[in-house]
Amino acid sequence: MSLSDYEIRPADVADAPSLGRAHVRIWQEAYAGLMDADYLAGLDPRARGERWATIIEQMPPAQRTRVAVHRASGEVVGFVTVDTARDDDPATPTELWAINVLADHHGTGVAQALLDAALGEDDAYLWVVEGNERAQSFYRRNGFAVDGGRKRDERLGVDELRMTRRG
Repeated sequence: MSLSDYEIRPADVADAPSLGRAHVRIWQEAYAGLMDADYLAGLDPRARGERWATIIEQMPPAQRTRVAVHRASGEVVGFVTVDTARDDDPATPTELWAINVLADHHGTGVAQALLDAALGEDDAYLWVVEGNERAQSFYRRNGFAVDGGRKRDERLGVDELRMTRRG
């Protein structure tokens, strides 16, 4: 597969069911061994799709959520969300909230295209699960560096590292 096999575009409410399925599968693939197995097994694609529909319907103007749609199947295979920082003391005003791609589509350039579409070269920071080396490597290639910020997500049972990119 090549990047021409995908459409990168703003998320639409009609994408929500496919986005929910992809989101759950991505988390189950990416976080196996890093997050509680029972938590991952209990993720519900339908409920996640309904949540995505609400998010998309209520999306503030500053939020940039993009999806990668596989042209042949019509299915969402990845997504990215960039918005204003959620932390009280952010490293930059802009936060990369999430970027996820199904494992079957790794190495196609989809993650890079999503990041470029939503963030470009802007300064930003993100939180990444400690131990998620694939993600950390991708972020380093895109100019992000661990800056010493750490937090514990008790709900997910993971430690997260903050990575920041400044021009």
